[in-house]
Amino acid sequence: MPKKEFEAIEKRLLDTLNYLKKQGLGSEEIIGLVNKHLKVQVREEIKVPISVFNNDYLSSLENIVKYLRENLLLSFKQIGSLTNRNQIALAVTYRNAKKKMESRFVVEEISPYSIPVSILQDRNISVLENIAVYLKDTFGLTYHNIAVLLNRDDRTIWTVYQRAKKKKK
Repeated sequence: MPKKEFEAIEKRLLDTLNYLKKQGLGSEEIIGLVNKHLKVQVREEIKVPISVFNNDYLSSLENIVKYLRENLLLSFKQIGSLTNRNQIALAVTYRNAKKKMESRFVVEEISPYSIPVSILQDRNISVLENIAVYLKDTFGLTYHNIAVLLNRDDRTIWTVYQRAKKKKK
């Protein structure tokens, strides 16, 4: 957009904001109007508690999909857009997870660690690689601590982390 056009739009927006303030609307009300008409949704980032990985039955993706589906009641379409994955494949993953573990996750344990679902957007590395890299780089955890949190072997976490670093180069 040319600079003159942008400046004209900005001036018109400021004039409109001044008009709304003169009409007695506060900042919160103006923001509410803008959000309503632009259908802007401000959402808190969805995070998966680390305690869902504390089982011997499910893969990392199965844990995440099962938690998002059963505990947060998200649709496969929503999970697909959050994780950059096909919703049909996620439905199959959920069905397999449900066969392996019928009970819902009970999140009682409060942990300072949780996994933001947005890290799974990177499809160049696996789900477990994404999680290991996130925990190692964000929190500075040791391989052993990550292994304990994810219920995996220390050597698996080391291998996964090293493989992810190579892939990211």
